Amino acid sequence: MLLSMEGPAYLPLGDQVVLLQFGQEVLMELNLYIHQYVQVIQAARIKGIRQVVASFCSISISYDPILIRYRQLVTELQQMDTTKLDSVGPKGRVLHIPVVYGGDYGQDLDYVADTVGLSPEEVVRMHSDETYLIYMLGFIASFPYCGDIDSRLSLPRRTNPRVKVEKGSIAIANRQTSIYPVSSPGGWHIIGRTPLNTFDPYSNPPSLFRAGDYIKFEAITASDAEGWNELTRKEWTEQWQE
Repeated sequence: MLLSMEGPAYLPLGDQVVLLQFGQEVLMELNLYIHQYVQVIQAARIKGIRQVVASFCSISISYDPILIRYRQLVTELQQMDTTKLDSVGPKGRVLHIPVVYGGDYGQDLDYVADTVGLSPEEVVRMHSDETYLIYMLGFIASFPYCGDIDSRLSLPRRTNPRVKVEKGSIAIANRQTSIYPVSSPGGWHIIGRTPLNTFDPYSNPPSLFRAGDYIKFEAITASDAEGWNELTRKEWTEQWQE
């Protein structure tokens, strides 16, 4: 893969972060390559690095400027062996997420179906048929940017964002789909909701998701969601664990 030979551009982002910029396009192959690159950085155990965060097209590295200077950090990063990296690396976990589609749980499903010229059932089938890569986490804690959804479901974000989107809402916008881990404002189209708690600030790690993992949505009924409890969660995890 050409990207593995060219390498990233190194840019200072303030006085405690170095940005590794790999491109400007949102591409699955590029993002998979970036996730592997993160693993190489972490394995190098460079003194002074605090945190390594992947995004769509870049990697942000937070560091302690007392322990390592910017130029020294860039030099050590450039000396890492990345010649064996490509876009077909080890596959992340597949996380199966239960979803109640439509109705009170997905108030935009009918609108989405009408707008793209499909039935609500077809939208549900197309959305739940695919397995989606988690490109990155962002916006709010544990919000997974996942893709790519079928191009026939692609819609721009709402012109009037909602003041409050319910926790667990499953949403789509453009070629992405996601899960709102907490209640928050939001401008994506809500097509369903999961009873699964995907974010707990008191857990370690707090998020169920990691960039580089995959999400597969599984349709359940409203009665399934209303009866959801800790036992149900454990049974679901045991059934769908990969």
